[in-house]
Amino acid sequence: MIFDLHSLAFFGIAFVGGLIAIPIGGSFLLIIPAFLLLGLNGLQVLLLSRIFATAAMVSASGYFLVSHKFEWRQIFYFLSGNLLGYILAAKIATSIDIAILTKIIPWILLIGAIFLLRDWKIKKLHHQKLFAKLLPIFGFATGFYGGMGGAGMGPTIVLLLALAFGWSIHKSIVNARVIELFGNLAVAGSYLYFGAKFTGFELPVIFGGMLGGFLGAKIMLKSKPVWLKKAFLILVIISAVKTTFF
Repeated sequence: MIFDLHSLAFFGIAFVGGLIAIPIGGSFLLIIPAFLLLGLNGLQVLLLSRIFATAAMVSASGYFLVSHKFEWRQIFYFLSGNLLGYILAAKIATSIDIAILTKIIPWILLIGAIFLLRDWKIKKLHHQKLFAKLLPIFGFATGFYGGMGGAGMGPTIVLLLALAFGWSIHKSIVNARVIELFGNLAVAGSYLYFGAKFTGFELPVIFGGMLGGFLGAKIMLKSKPVWLKKAFLILVIISAVKTTFF
């Protein structure tokens, strides 16, 4: 049933997750623990969280399409590695321990968030081009980590795009959400192909994610860059502390 209390809980969590996911990312820090508390097992959580993310990115990307030009060449260049990482992770999601990587990545992100807050960028064009050429490798690493259930990939992709191309925080977020749309769609399909089963709560999660993602996109476009950067930094600090000590 779509309107029982359990389903409404999934809808509410997905809605709040969408509000967080689009402006700053990191919604899986809420989504994954909440879905576990509602009684889902690990593989169900991985699948349903990616269905949520796909729904949120669909509505946000549709809203962004009206007012922003997507940089498709750079998007697909990153995705060339990102999708491979997601698919490989989906294949071996139950056999690899990524606890150490989970603890390391938020602290690396913390350094990047400080760079972003102070508006430090790769200023030399040849260094920027070299970093940009490595994006498929970074894409594969983030896709693999995300496909194994790791949280925090949204902020990572935003940071990588900002550093590689010298984009503003708004432009980086807009293009990162399109990358996440394709990535989450691919990994959700891969989970199903490799044997994951639907939970029965997909519809409330999709509706909640789409509504939250749409409103989150509106909030993001109206937010000042400095506030987005500060929110990014706060999220990364919370993520680093949570994964290290809890």
